[in-house]
Amino acid sequence: MSSNKYLEAIKENDLFRGIDLKSINFSYDSKRIMELKEGDLVYSSGQPADFVYLILDGEVKLKLTTVKRLFFKKAKEFVGEKEIIAGTERNSSALANSNCTLYKIDADVLKNNLDSSANLQSRINSEDETVPEVPVMEFNIPPVTQEKATPAFSAEPQKFDLNQFKDFEPDKKTVVDIDNIKVSHYQREPDLDDIIQEKYLMSDNHSLKNQLLDNENDAGSWIITETNLDNLPSSKKSSFHGNEKIEVDEIITPSGRKGTVSETTDTLIANTGDLQLNGKNIIEFLLQKTNSLVGALYVVSPDKTYLDELYQTTESIYKGKKSLKTGITGAVAKDKKIRYVVSFQKDVNFDPETDLPNNFSGETLIFVPFVDEKNELIAIAQLGNNEKMFTKSEENNLKEYAAKLVGLFKPDQMPVQKASVKIALSTDITQFAKFLLNDVKAPMLTVRHYSSILSRFELADEIKKVISLLSAQANKVIDLIQGTLDYSEKNTKVKLETVNFNEFMEQSLNVLSEYVESRNVKLFKKLSVDTKVRIDTRKFYVACFYISKFACDVMKSGSNIYFSSELSDNTLKLIIKDENKTIKESDIDNLFNPNLFNDSGDNIGLSLAIAKFIIEAMNANIKLQFNNPGLLYQISIPVSS
Repeated sequence: MSSNKYLEAIKENDLFRGIDLKSINFSYDSKRIMELKEGDLVYSSGQPADFVYLILDGEVKLKLTTVKRLFFKKAKEFVGEKEIIAGTERNSSALANSNCTLYKIDADVLKNNLDSSANLQSRINSEDETVPEVPVMEFNIPPVTQEKATPAFSAEPQKFDLNQFKDFEPDKKTVVDIDNIKVSHYQREPDLDDIIQEKYLMSDNHSLKNQLLDNENDAGSWIITETNLDNLPSSKKSSFHGNEKIEVDEIITPSGRKGTVSETTDTLIANTGDLQLNGKNIIEFLLQKTNSLVGALYVVSPDKTYLDELYQTTESIYKGKKSLKTGITGAVAKDKKIRYVVSFQKDVNFDPETDLPNNFSGETLIFVPFVDEKNELIAIAQLGNNEKMFTKSEENNLKEYAAKLVGLFKPDQMPVQKASVKIALSTDITQFAKFLLNDVKAPMLTVRHYSSILSRFELADEIKKVISLLSAQANKVIDLIQGTLDYSEKNTKVKLETVNFNEFMEQSLNVLSEYVESRNVKLFKKLSVDTKVRIDTRKFYVACFYISKFACDVMKSGSNIYFSSELSDNTLKLIIKDENKTIKESDIDNLFNPNLFNDSGDNIGLSLAIAKFIIEAMNANIKLQFNNPGLLYQISIPVSS
């Protein structure tokens, strides 16, 4: 829309229609044009009333806190003037109900023009009359039908001697014991405002535009609980409950652990002394308070270069890391302010890799930064929510929660820089591998058993192929954990067998390709003349897997990895090539170090350390060569006589 059309639309707006703009203090400024997408917030309750908004195009949804009803303003109407006239902060919220074009006018400009223009005053007054008050329900009290005897009164007034009551003492039976009076518990009514808001946003029910809640024709679409809200589970209550005070001697955390009030200091949940468990309790607390569906909590790395996953509602043994500089998360990390992002996929800063907790696909993302007393960022919580409108009081409550919960991130509980940590690596891996092997081996063997049963039936070739792949993958998972366990225990025992190398590699690479493609890497193969070699096939696959894993770790997404072979002087060489651009020639001597970490704090050296250990246990060897760019991993295997 051109500037002239904008100006014409302003003149046709109900606020200025028929008024010569030259006669009042008004000057058009193109910078005051607002283009909003459906779902964008115009203003919310609790904010300063700084502007009145002329609707040039589209529709705005208005929610008043004093009237249990939603109003809709269309093109040529205006919103936001009432609080300006009353001199109060916003007691209503406005949301773009479609793509909108608005023109905002300063509150001071509106007030000055109201003082000087009777026509403008009449527009404001007529607008006030269009908002009906909620009708007061009238009740007719039915007359008492029960007939009672009419007492007879003497025609002459009776005379009483008041002195006869001087020493009067009432019968004890007539004395009412107030302390023993039983009064039924007050049944609080549901918050109709919240119900209307939730119902409308879930269904976008346009029948509500001009109907009150008690319209009998619309009652069928409403479900209002008759249960006492005080007795509802905490997760069903209103999103925010204001400032809560803990007055009990014992607190139960969401995870069930008990703690005392003295442990909490000014926090809202007990400090368990375990950072991981504290993170879980923080997310569960925030989910309850915001009625969110999923959540994740990330702590700032010791070198302040990335976010390290502490807890997420869909837990995994693989802990994720997120950037501190990209996406909406990066913007929150920079300004350290709570951010509600409605229709987040339309946000110019949105980055799905960084911003989504648990691959959330709903309506709104809420980002909660945790900042210490030095204004240093400690952690960021990401919450997935399906609400579309939030008030200033909700934001203030959430800000207060964050200020109190930051006490659970104590310095002695925060992770330390991994590069400076000296640990008994073998012991750690041994315990972890045994733990996984015990838990994973049984279900994997079950998968293999079922696959074996299915393979006995007369099935289509495509189905048999899928069954074969399932069985192979189950075996490989067990082999990977066993290979890690062997490395940690320095177990060099192998089961050598003579195999056709090309046949073995064809089968192994078919399984391995599934993994590298999950890392968005393509696998290519070019095998030379087939020959026989003596290897432990299951462990050799593990070595190839860990080399591929290392290559994927150091390469960018979308790269390639190549497997080729060549025969020379009774030695078969398997050559694996990657396309990484991060490894330098000076780094090669350190790549087999199991304590090698990258800039993001990931352990990348352990993969090659395990691969080297397995290969050398089979009387073979591995050598690394810088290829500029990329690396060559050369595995030399003696040919079987």
